[in-house]
Amino acid sequence: MSKTRTFVIGSRGSELALWQANWVKGNLRAQAEIRQIRTSGDRFLDVPLQGQLDKGFFTKEIEEELLAGRIDIAVHSLKDLPATLPQGLTLGAVLKRSTVSDILLVHPRAVSPGDSFPVKPGSVVGTSSLRRQALLRHFAPNLTSVFLRGNVTTRLEKCKRGDYDAIIVARAGLDRLRLNPDPLLAYDLSPDGWLSAPGQGALAVEVRADDQELIEQLASLDHVPTRQCVELERGLLVSFGAGCSAPFSAWAELDGEGTFSVHVGVAEESGAWRSLFLRGNDPNQLIEMARQRLGEVGTPTAGVRKDICRPARPWY
Repeated sequence: MSKTRTFVIGSRGSELALWQANWVKGNLRAQAEIRQIRTSGDRFLDVPLQGQLDKGFFTKEIEEELLAGRIDIAVHSLKDLPATLPQGLTLGAVLKRSTVSDILLVHPRAVSPGDSFPVKPGSVVGTSSLRRQALLRHFAPNLTSVFLRGNVTTRLEKCKRGDYDAIIVARAGLDRLRLNPDPLLAYDLSPDGWLSAPGQGALAVEVRADDQELIEQLASLDHVPTRQCVELERGLLVSFGAGCSAPFSAWAELDGEGTFSVHVGVAEESGAWRSLFLRGNDPNQLIEMARQRLGEVGTPTAGVRKDICRPARPWY
């Protein structure tokens, strides 16, 4: 390896994106610098995310810089990365996954602590993803979901000042930034019922496929169990033809014996939410089983569980 090479990390300019890029920089056993890149997702804040993530809404411009050789590394929230990478790019590392769950943040005026989903009927809940909207219709049909964009800090501030009665965001972002939600009330949403997006909680380090020097440098950051799980989740995403244009969830865990536990969920055209749980050792077989079983006409998943929401453990 060249002793003088300084790797350039491309990152969006949000607080969370820079935290992620700086984590990679700090753990890379080589010199590195960060260059901020503005993406379509940063410029067009009035555009709903539906139908955008599979087009690289948050990644396209960074990947173009990577392919052109102007940067060497791109750090992404894996759930924002299209399931199929551009030709010439690869994942040099998948970092150990953080918390996979979503979190519900509720303005004090809208809290209904005695309910299984602790938000007063008729309240307005901000969220940006079709998955969360579909789950909200399933678990809390007496609430209204509305469009919400902006970085995680902006979303919290909008709820704190009362623009929304509640919001739903990924727990991992709050963990990493250690943001104080007060005076909002925080509830963890159980990921085995309120299913997460494929890749949620994991970070991806994208590089040029022919940059063997860098790939070798990144080997120490690659967390193989997380990579295997998110590859299964992204394989399910491809198999179902889903993305940001359809409500879809997948979450896989891997035990010490090499057995995957997989939760998969999808919304039918009628809007009904269906989910299933599978276990097995062969990712391809699990993908085929999920596709067949969720493709069958059947009874939608049961409604709200009493334990779907629980007071969140502290993170700040």
